[in-house]
Amino acid sequence: MKNLVYCLYSRKSSESKERQALSIQDQKAECVEYAQREKIFIDEDLELSESKSAFKPNNRPVFTQMLHLIESGRINAILTWKPDRLSRNPEEGGRILQMLQDGRLKAIHTATGEVYTQDSDHLILQIHFGMANQYSRNLSQNVKRGMKRKCLRKEYPGTAPVGYMSKGEPGRKNIVPHPVEAPVLKELFQLASQKVYSLGYLEKWLYEKKIRTKRGKRISKSHLVHILTTPTYYGYFTYGEELYEGSYEPLVSKTIWNRIQKALRDRSKAKINTWKPYLNGIIKCGQCGCSITTTVKKKYYKRTDRTAEYRYNHCTHRRGDCDQPQMTVQELEEQLASAIGQIKISEDVWKLGIKLLKAKNSEETDRFSEKLKILNSQLERVQERKKRLIVMRADEEIYKDEFIEQKALILNEEARINSLINDLSDSSNNWLERTEEFLNIAFYVRDIMESGEVEEKRRLIITVGENFFLEDKKLTFQMRKPFDALLNPAYRTNVMPC
Repeated sequence: MKNLVYCLYSRKSSESKERQALSIQDQKAECVEYAQREKIFIDEDLELSESKSAFKPNNRPVFTQMLHLIESGRINAILTWKPDRLSRNPEEGGRILQMLQDGRLKAIHTATGEVYTQDSDHLILQIHFGMANQYSRNLSQNVKRGMKRKCLRKEYPGTAPVGYMSKGEPGRKNIVPHPVEAPVLKELFQLASQKVYSLGYLEKWLYEKKIRTKRGKRISKSHLVHILTTPTYYGYFTYGEELYEGSYEPLVSKTIWNRIQKALRDRSKAKINTWKPYLNGIIKCGQCGCSITTTVKKKYYKRTDRTAEYRYNHCTHRRGDCDQPQMTVQELEEQLASAIGQIKISEDVWKLGIKLLKAKNSEETDRFSEKLKILNSQLERVQERKKRLIVMRADEEIYKDEFIEQKALILNEEARINSLINDLSDSSNNWLERTEEFLNIAFYVRDIMESGEVEEKRRLIITVGENFFLEDKKLTFQMRKPFDALLNPAYRTNVMPC
């Protein structure tokens, strides 16, 4: 056929369902061999290829470019390896057939020797496109069924997220904590739950810890938000808008995860971006609620040829004008040290407290065991509700939407109880160490505030206090439990010695 301008089109899907297809280079080689045999000339500029799936329309930019070339009249014939390289969906297959029928596309040649023209039987080409589409649909359904069974086995469906790695036989793989990334992610969740670190600070912290995406790129703020909000890290995952319980080890408890969600909802603009000064992001303005920040001012004294540095704490004014006065860092730190120093206990009380704690270990263990029985009983009831719901869905007593909604509620309740069980088990194992830590903080509190490292001071302040406000140069805050009990004289004289 004369006056034909050919375009060579090759396509290889990046999806696993087309891994058996020839590579783009192999497709090109067969097409070039056919072109030489049939004396077909193809300009190098018109050798088009792409690695995209053809199952859904409007997903292939190079294919769209080829259609524009046909519509503009620059080309009027296509050479491809097989018809299914052109289309696997009805919409784009229909466009090719319509162009062929209208005469804008004069011919389609395949490397296997098939030729389709305006006058040829288009039914065969329609059958090719239809079979390709049905093949993709069957594969898609098989993949979905396989993934559904994987979810029911409580195996994570997909690439392991940051902090995890895949492990297991092909088809039965699950995720396990990554030996390097998982400890860092656990620490990240603890920091995020404290409500004093900005996303910018946490993103930089992850970068300094050398945590990267699976492609080796820096974790962005949006990726960080996903890490902090996805249920994957507390042991549950979503697939097809449905929540499933995972059998892998979680990196954060549901309790801490809930705190993070509240912290993210309540967050404002950036709070802390450095360890120095250590009070940034902790204290709020008592008048407008904005954060208290630190400004360093330097002044050069010509007469004495020296530069003096002055540090002030003041409101950030992020919500507009605020007439609260600034105060020196030294004044604020003195107020804070004086207030926190009130929880200090004497060495005699400290030693006596440690002794009593060890004697009370057996009693506390029994109390934890009783609470654990109650929670396990609640968990059994929730799991029984889940079984009944699955049976109701199998018997078609409820619709799919209602099943998904009720299942999500039950799984969230199950996750909450499991988190309480884990927290209680952790408390029963570590209560003695934690209480001993409480006594140690109370004993060494003044030493830390006077001569501790910056990080040590900040950790102490966050541990013992909350709701810090500065108004009219006066600092107010509340002691966290159980440190608030140390402010009660009766506790020191009557409770501790008993």
